[in-house]
Amino acid sequence: MSVSEGRFEGNTSFPDLQFFIGFDDFQDTSAHAVFASQGAGLISQTLAQSLVSTLFANVGPYLRTGVYATTAYDQEQYGTAASVPGPSAVANTNGPLSMLPVYPPIPAASMATLGNLQRGPIPKGIQIDSVDVIYTVGGAALTTATIGLTNTVFANNAAPVITNLITLGSNGLPTLTQAQPYVKSIAVTTPAMLVTPDSEVVLNLNFTTQGSGNLLFYGVVFHCHYNFN
Repeated sequence: MSVSEGRFEGNTSFPDLQFFIGFDDFQDTSAHAVFASQGAGLISQTLAQSLVSTLFANVGPYLRTGVYATTAYDQEQYGTAASVPGPSAVANTNGPLSMLPVYPPIPAASMATLGNLQRGPIPKGIQIDSVDVIYTVGGAALTTATIGLTNTVFANNAAPVITNLITLGSNGLPTLTQAQPYVKSIAVTTPAMLVTPDSEVVLNLNFTTQGSGNLLFYGVVFHCHYNFN
């Protein structure tokens, strides 16, 4: 179908989204890392000996909150308690996709006949599954290497609500010297679709070099599920 006056909503997400956040997207609040080229196709934030680098990057904006069904746009008309296609803003209304909330075999607790249905809009957008950190350690091992990933939700005249997607810590980041770059994958603790309005995802990396060491930081790759259609 090349053209439609309606909308199609996907439920099951694709698992293969990747996007690269490069060295130049990070701000070093310690002001110690400098941009340097290692030749054609290689440029990094470089940290010299006996220095601390505190790197932050804003990951967004890959967010959708999901939408309610309407008679004007939605292809599948599904009767609900509100007498309009679901899901709607009326409590406990749902759409046809809620009848299949999981892959078969479906646990008894998830069966539609028991009422465990998808309420409200289908979560849309991205689900961050893991982050690959790309860097080279030279001269001497790093004293420290830590990573943290947070989701911050803002609301008017309210304290921001911060959730750890990866709690700040070493999380297995290598510190030993290596002639070629590390590409270290760090998993998100509890992957879930990011759907809350006014959210910001922030990545924090911290490195400390020794007296005879150095660091070349190239960037990170995010691995995600997505279903933003």
